Amino acid sequence: MLIVFFRALILYAVVFLVIRLMGKRELSKVQPFELAIIILIADLASAPMSARGMSIFDGIVPIITLLIMYIVFTLIIKTNTKVQDVVCGSISVIIENGKIVEEEFNKLEYTIPDLMSQLRENNVFKIQDVKYAILETNGNLDVITYNDSIESLPLNVVEDGCMVKNNITILKMKEEDIERLIYKNKLKLEEILVATIDEKGNFIYQLKKSKLKEVKR
Repeated sequence: MLIVFFRALILYAVVFLVIRLMGKRELSKVQPFELAIIILIADLASAPMSARGMSIFDGIVPIITLLIMYIVFTLIIKTNTKVQDVVCGSISVIIENGKIVEEEFNKLEYTIPDLMSQLRENNVFKIQDVKYAILETNGNLDVITYNDSIESLPLNVVEDGCMVKNNITILKMKEEDIERLIYKNKLKLEEILVATIDEKGNFIYQLKKSKLKEVKR
């Protein structure tokens, strides 16, 4: 019994440390690949916790391996937007100007009851009251109503030195438009930490290790 007690303490400490190293995001906001790793970690920890014939390292080594895999995977995703789109997906605008965007809606295999349920969670009860509804990659729905006084959808067009192609498309812009804004402001793409086209159409950017700047388009 004492062996099981100490096994549980050690494995709890290892799992706690690994989850902490994976970041501080809420469970509801993790990406699918992160959720898969968390589930696997829980399963790997449970077996050696109570199985006396199994070495505790049979649980610890695979858990540490998963942590290393997560760190490597995260670095790849940060530097490659194509991999990020495949692994994490991209945001989808499913309501625009009070109407469902049917192409996106059908592509996501979404249902009207799903949509209405998430709208009600945002205290919205009619589709016609919604200016924009954005489905995040983790399944959460962000809602902007006409009461929010937002002229257009503010979106990041550059993140960590890479263009966010899906967001540029949603804004009905082209990569050449963003390149012109970058050139106009005498910037280099790889130097930009984040750049946003805000609700008024302004180009707002922050350079790496720098302050936020706003530029009129």
